[in-house]
Amino acid sequence: MFALADINSFYASCEKVFRPDLRNEPVIVLSNNDGCVIARSPEAKAPGIRMGQPWFQVRQMRLEKKIHVFSSNYALYHSMSQRVMAVLESLSPAVEPYSIDEMFIDLRGINHCISPEVFGHQLREQVKSWTGLTMGVGIAPTKTLAKSAQWATKQWPQFSGVVALTAENRNRTLKLLGLQPVGEVWGVGRRLTEKLNALGINTALQLAQANTAFIRKNFSVILERTVRELNGESCISLEEAPPAKQQIV
Repeated sequence: MFALADINSFYASCEKVFRPDLRNEPVIVLSNNDGCVIARSPEAKAPGIRMGQPWFQVRQMRLEKKIHVFSSNYALYHSMSQRVMAVLESLSPAVEPYSIDEMFIDLRGINHCISPEVFGHQLREQVKSWTGLTMGVGIAPTKTLAKSAQWATKQWPQFSGVVALTAENRNRTLKLLGLQPVGEVWGVGRRLTEKLNALGINTALQLAQANTAFIRKNFSVILERTVRELNGESCISLEEAPPAKQQIV
């Protein structure tokens, strides 16, 4: 089993940790030259502030609440990321940093002691308690499915930030994959999404149901591996992940 921990609205959340007075206030973080928005708290997303939106446009928006603006502070974000890593490493067998706000966790053996879902909530609570940051946790038999489960934490608020896909809840896995656009599958890039859509493959479930020989012949071994992972066959170990921005094209 693997887990993927993803800190919610990471840059904006880091700023809020040191400004508790802004707990429920809209916060945005700007790029190096304060040119555009690179992070938004949930409260800043609500009125329609977009990622990448130029700061001068945001200033011209007529908003009901004051927007609190921060210049990017990468030293702070790196430090907070390291704190989260330290918490996860103290509670888990092995952790792989995937990006500054995402970490894969090896859960092998833990399921013999505690249910994956309960353990996910424990991770979430400890990180919140020790760093002040809130994270979503996706848990599944493969890294690709764990990414999909983490995506679902934002779609299914009733799960309180932890979605576990296990053999015992196969229907949940099928429902999730049926809802997830194929372009949201880990590593599937925009160009590949267009090619898959042209073949009638629009959801993660349709990709999972594709013939692996067809996928290998017409696309790549890498995409075939993705299909196998979506079906619960672990093909990617903890330290073999591509860089966060790499996509299957």
